[in-house]
Amino acid sequence: MSIEVRRHDNRSRGQPSAVSLRPEAAGRAQTQEFDARLLQSIRQARQKMPAGNVRTGAAERARLSNASLFDLSRSQEILTYIVREVLPGLDLDEDIAKLTASMLTDEIESRRDLQHRLMQAQSS
Repeated sequence: MSIEVRRHDNRSRGQPSAVSLRPEAAGRAQTQEFDARLLQSIRQARQKMPAGNVRTGAAERARLSNASLFDLSRSQEILTYIVREVLPGLDLDEDIAKLTASMLTDEIESRRDLQHRLMQAQSS
């Protein structure tokens, strides 16, 4: 959660209402900025694509819509690598490292469970 803190010029910090706490305004601003940057990058990518390259764009969309791109076993491998190799090398507080490892391990387990349920549904 982000909080926007502003000091009004005509008030001192000790006065009531001298500081404005508006987390929803900051969140909206960040969302709008993200959307604007995303739209700008999409426009730039479209401008760089040659006009005669429509078939390549369709092939790229087909590749990206391929379900194997989001294979659960691959994401499990990546998360396991992060827990075993990356996380221990980070300069984190011990409690934060344990919490992060726990959350990632839970995510790995939920993906295994989902993969198992998908396999059962496909076999029946």
